[in-house]
Amino acid sequence: MDRKKLHKDNTGMTLLEVIVAVSIFSITAIVLLQSFVTSSRINKKSNTYLEATTVAQNIMEEIKAKKFEQVALAFNYPLDMNGNSRIEFLNTQKDKIKNGTLGIREVLPGQDANAQTVYNDVMKYREGIDESKVTASVISTDGGKTYKFNPRKSGENASKYYFELSNVTNNYETFDALIQFDGSSSSGYKNGNNNSAEKEKNDYLSPNIANLDTKSNILFIVPKDKYLKEISAENGLLDKQYNVAHHEWEEDLKKYCGSPGSEGYDAKLNEFQNSPNYKEPQKLNAEDVFNSAKKTLRVILDYTEDTGEVKITFKYTINAHDYVSKDNSKYGRMDLCACGGNPDKENSDPMKEDAYFCTINVEKEYNQDVDNELKNIYIFYYPNYYSTNATKPLDEIIFENTDNYPVNLYISKQQDEKETDKTALAEKENKYHVSVIVKESPSKIGNSNWNTNTSLYKSKTKLRTNLDKNISSKFDTLDRPNIIQMKLEYIAVNASGANERSPITGKGAKKILDYNGLDDKENKDRIYTVKVGVYKAGAAAKNFPDDELIVTLDGAEEN
Repeated sequence: MDRKKLHKDNTGMTLLEVIVAVSIFSITAIVLLQSFVTSSRINKKSNTYLEATTVAQNIMEEIKAKKFEQVALAFNYPLDMNGNSRIEFLNTQKDKIKNGTLGIREVLPGQDANAQTVYNDVMKYREGIDESKVTASVISTDGGKTYKFNPRKSGENASKYYFELSNVTNNYETFDALIQFDGSSSSGYKNGNNNSAEKEKNDYLSPNIANLDTKSNILFIVPKDKYLKEISAENGLLDKQYNVAHHEWEEDLKKYCGSPGSEGYDAKLNEFQNSPNYKEPQKLNAEDVFNSAKKTLRVILDYTEDTGEVKITFKYTINAHDYVSKDNSKYGRMDLCACGGNPDKENSDPMKEDAYFCTINVEKEYNQDVDNELKNIYIFYYPNYYSTNATKPLDEIIFENTDNYPVNLYISKQQDEKETDKTALAEKENKYHVSVIVKESPSKIGNSNWNTNTSLYKSKTKLRTNLDKNISSKFDTLDRPNIIQMKLEYIAVNASGANERSPITGKGAKKILDYNGLDDKENKDRIYTVKVGVYKAGAAAKNFPDDELIVTLDGAEEN
């Protein structure tokens, strides 16, 4: 064995070799560590962006799923009556909402002394504050249990709304958010090819019966065919009238002719039978009677503030007392009814039960679930085009809201599908008249505007109707001419139900009732453009500086 060679093979590394190796390792380690740090930073930034995008998408989906007034309610009164978040994706963080660590509010942009944008908290309604000064998009006197939408119609922020979220957590990441709605002309929104403000209804919703639910809406439909059947039903109005008329005819026959077999009886009978005044009665025509009848729909709203209970009673009356057949026959009349022109008169003689027949009364009652706020009352009906008297219309709708409950009243006249002549229908529309009466008690809420200047007063009932528009298919929906159909009255009553003053009529009543027309087409729910910006935590306190913006989502609410 070569000991010299063996000794040489076991020789260790020289100091120079160790220094070179450590240097190479150090350089490599530094490069690797830097790449790990950079990768970690990139992953952190990507994760933050991903979580911020998720928050923005959650907000946008929440907006799409709600009507705008529900969005406004959620940011002004974040918790419902059960203590749950009105913004559903934040319900897991409702404890943070309750203790104030998660901020939800409506804001308005302004400027500080240095002309910097400052987002100010919007003043909510409090008892005793004039509603005309409220800047919030929702007004409520009971913490959001009941409320009404308060559209922003004037000023530099007209049709613009701003909402803020702060300290929102998503998978251990925390963010602030600013949501901006813009329904002004500057938003760039185009409603078809018509740009007039009247057609762009940012703050109102046309009724679509297929989309209505019974949670916040109550519907009453007046079906003409149903009541025609009821009039002509066995032992119904026409049968009872015929029995009374025929009885009177028989009595007249006896008086005129005497007893059968008496002197001159045959000659008198022949004369009686051929007299136009004593024609033997026939059963009346149901449609003629229905068309000439006065029809009154009385809607009564009772609200118990302590319990939140709302009861709606519909009383529909068809009063045909004034009907006279076209031939003006002595027996072809509805005033043969024993009521004497007072359909509310009670029959005190049970032997004359069938003698009271000129009126049909239908009553329906609805009790609204206290957990679901009533917002809208819808009345769908076919107009009686025989109602052409402007001072005494045959059609009458009375809404009694003397508890001053905030609600939208929709009155939607329906186009008669049996009427195929567009021109004839347009002429009937021009001649048609209906009485609409709204009763409230403004003095109960002590509104000074009512006592000092009624033109400044806004009622709790908001009237939405296609009355005063010619709905004949002769005209395109957007080109329907204005006509005068409503004999509109706003009546203020006191606690005892007596009128406080003369009714407010016409344009004055429309202004008080915040009248707005309807289209019979399916209208867009809301036409706001929406911008959702998600920022770093703490950005809200700094008035959302641009350099802390992480992600932005844009869209239109109806998309």
